Amino acid sequence: MSSDGKSMVSGAFKSEKPKGAAADSAPETTKLNSAPNVSSDLSIGVPHSKNTGVSIGRPKPKRTTGAAVETAKSTFSSGVKGKGAVSSANKGKAIVTASGGEVITFRHAKYGLHEREVRFRLIHYWESRIIKTKVLLGIEMLLIDEEGTVIQDFLSAGKVDTYLPHMKAGGLYRLHNFFGSYNKKLYRVADPDFTISFTSTSVLAALDDGSLCIPEDRFRFHGYAEFEAACDLKGDLYDCIGHIKLVNGQVLGNSLGINVNEIASTRQVQLHVQTHDGPVMKLHLWDEAALRFGEKFKASGGAARVVLVTTLNPKRFGFGGGALGLSSMTSSRVFLDEDVQATRDYLSWLNSNLAVANRVDAAVVTKPESVTIGELFSYMKHADAKAAWFECVATIGDIVHGSAWYYIGCGVCHTKAIKGATTHV
Repeated sequence: MSSDGKSMVSGAFKSEKPKGAAADSAPETTKLNSAPNVSSDLSIGVPHSKNTGVSIGRPKPKRTTGAAVETAKSTFSSGVKGKGAVSSANKGKAIVTASGGEVITFRHAKYGLHEREVRFRLIHYWESRIIKTKVLLGIEMLLIDEEGTVIQDFLSAGKVDTYLPHMKAGGLYRLHNFFGSYNKKLYRVADPDFTISFTSTSVLAALDDGSLCIPEDRFRFHGYAEFEAACDLKGDLYDCIGHIKLVNGQVLGNSLGINVNEIASTRQVQLHVQTHDGPVMKLHLWDEAALRFGEKFKASGGAARVVLVTTLNPKRFGFGGGALGLSSMTSSRVFLDEDVQATRDYLSWLNSNLAVANRVDAAVVTKPESVTIGELFSYMKHADAKAAWFECVATIGDIVHGSAWYYIGCGVCHTKAIKGATTHV
């Protein structure tokens, strides 16, 4: 029991795996450590209720699979908390502020086991799977503390059913006992060199402290030049905010509609976005990010003008290193006009700087024109020709064997054609 008379949480866990079990499999048995003088009316990650005994574990949980995670997600989404009795002979260990260990912030996290407490807001979470087999590795989380430091957290597949149903995006929590490890080098979504992860002795509790002010979110915005420099390096994934020029090649207007069913089928949306008065960038949204954009844009009646997408991967699409494009990832989130303070601020700037925002005519951002190779060659020979990207569709009429061949190359980067077994690229 806490000093204010409320049961905070319990849940020191010990996992026992059968021999030969996969490293990321769920434990076959889950036991609660005994602790005297603790009420059996306990909760994990949920407000205390006098009439509710909330189970913090299952006697024999099934192996965690993708379906299990979906079940956990649906439990969280619907707001239904898992319930069950906690026997008086097998009580959990409650966190009490006076004896719960030293409270630290994320910037103090180092490598190794921490028998300390961190307090945070859960910003967002997403699945981590092996690309080829789709096997669930665990749940990645993005957390923020009272100092505004954002850090990654990892919840292994074996612990998903234990903790995830009691957590929700935007919720405040305190975690006692965790492991600090080095942040990954590829596709990082947070600045700190260290991440934290749940362990078999971790204890999670809902944070009920009105005096503690924890920010709701924090973004890492990048512009065109920064994305250009980081292109194809598989490094940090940064956020982008800007005003929309085109949606799937269509200019914004009263007649622009979004077919959500079509997006659900293709699972992709292509935007052309401009940040303030910078160059226009292609923004490719895939899977969940595409669906979220479609739903939000349709709900706005096609009137949304500002978009914010998080954790984007800068890539070059097309042969020979094409134009810069930003691609969404599994961790990406999508916000429009009035969703968050950052989009509201940008929308305010946009309304006050329409002349700047309209310098680029959306109708000619991707202007379809039919030209011949000879016309392209003539364009490139002009001394005053501006840099431009062209997407060409051509049919091979004949291949003359034994003869030299050439193509129009770039006079700046000197890109050469590569002759493959069946193609010329």
